[in-house]
Amino acid sequence: MEILGRNEGPAMQKTVGAKRRLELGESGHQYLAEGLKTPKGKGRAATRSPDSPKTPKSPSEKTRYDTSLGLLTKKFIQLLSQSPDGVLDLNRAAEVLKVQKRRIYDITNVLEGIHLIKKKSKNNIQWMGCSLSEDGGMMAQRQGLTKEVTELTQEEKKLDELIQSCTLDLKLLTEDSENQRYPFCQNLN
Repeated sequence: MEILGRNEGPAMQKTVGAKRRLELGESGHQYLAEGLKTPKGKGRAATRSPDSPKTPKSPSEKTRYDTSLGLLTKKFIQLLSQSPDGVLDLNRAAEVLKVQKRRIYDITNVLEGIHLIKKKSKNNIQWMGCSLSEDGGMMAQRQGLTKEVTELTQEEKKLDELIQSCTLDLKLLTEDSENQRYPFCQNLN
């Protein structure tokens, strides 16, 4: 960038922009902004081509979903839940899940950051979150509590109806002119 009018104040200075080219080593490749296009968004209605990331070209090729970090994390947690003491060797996990060890580190860094696991030793981590094996027990407990809430709601409804019925009976009893001669009915009005 070149500045013209150096003797003038900051408000009077003019700049002349120049296109810059980024030299990428000795290969002679240059970066030009005009040649770039933005990728098409997910919001566009596009038909899936046979070369889509969801459909592999050959049986041995994996889809983007198959190699996603989300799916790998689910498999990692499942592997961790199979460990009796909650301790998992990361080398073994990489072998069993058939992924590079750095992908395992991606997962463990996040889980360690949110305090679900901790490093036990160099290649061993330990689960610190809630019990992984009690998912069925938690579901049964939730169903039991839901049933109890339903029963209590029905009981409350019956009691409300009984209160309304008693209130109506008491009102009719006190408004009856024949009952007005009794002292207990006179004080209720």
